[in-house]
Amino acid sequence: MSPQTLSAADPAVAEATITTLRSSIDVLDAEILTLLDRRRELSEGVQRARMSTGGRRTEFNRENVIIKRYADRFGRPGAAIAMTVLEICRGSTSKPASSSPR
Repeated sequence: MSPQTLSAADPAVAEATITTLRSSIDVLDAEILTLLDRRRELSEGVQRARMSTGGRRTEFNRENVIIKRYADRFGRPGAAIAMTVLEICRGSTSKPASSSPR
């Protein structure tokens, strides 16, 4: 059901639409979390390889490219998203304990 099919005159239809759309959002959120876990694993592999040859854990020029990619797509909020993703994926190579959603 698409948001365009919503009938403002029928609260039951609106509620069903909201429920369906929220369910789809929940599926997407689960996929995003899985993708972030995978991205963190890949990033940690890059970090280990770089550090094994005496390099730094973080390559700021690469991070700037990533931030620009997100900012070009979503503006300032995109830059904030990229910075958060980078923060999640850098640093300690241990995976944080999972927590339940708020």
